[in-house]
Amino acid sequence: MRRGLDASFSALPLHALADAALARAAELGAEHASFRLDRVRTARLLLRDGVLGGGQDATDTGLAVRLWHRGVPGFAAAPELTPRAAARRRAGGGRRPRVLGDRRRLR
Repeated sequence: MRRGLDASFSALPLHALADAALARAAELGAEHASFRLDRVRTARLLLRDGVLGGGQDATDTGLAVRLWHRGVPGFAAAPELTPRAAARRRAGGGRRPRVLGDRRRLR
């Protein structure tokens, strides 16, 4: 059974987040960048001898950016879903990553 996209997920500012993250990657000189927004929903039930002992529901949402800069991959993620957070997140916890060299030299 196919259910489709949840309306509350579609209501998130998907385009604004992607635009902010990808524009920042381009400003930093990335040759390639991709944006991902994930929402993971988890449900747990506790059973003891067939008797329901409890339950738990959790939802985790976050964004991620993967990029290539001078042949070196980079990745950053954030739980905040704002264009500002999407633009400021980058590898190294907010510090500009240092590129150590062309990855082809590592072979």
